Amino acid sequence: MPVRSRHERGYGSKWVALRAKVLMRDGYLCVPCLKEGRPTPATEVDHITPKMKGGLDTLENTQSICSECHHAKTVRDTYNRNQVRFDTFGDPVWVPYNATQRKEIR
Repeated sequence: MPVRSRHERGYGSKWVALRAKVLMRDGYLCVPCLKEGRPTPATEVDHITPKMKGGLDTLENTQSICSECHHAKTVRDTYNRNQVRFDTFGDPVWVPYNATQRKEIR
């Protein structure tokens, strides 16, 4: 699979500008950590509704986040993307999703 540039993935100059606005709006603090009463410096910006689920690059759909929270949220979002399929007998079959390779694991 060819590696796509950040611009091809939708993280070009418009994203850089939005990212700066979000970090400034949130005071450069991690929003999930603040909700837990732990002020933590934010180093990243996250889509609240992931792009893979139709989330948009808007101020309303983004939050400042620390790398630890971002990783945990990405894992949760990917886990929730997993699907249950059914075999030929109608029994449920768990189909995990590999986010790194962007394909189902068989």
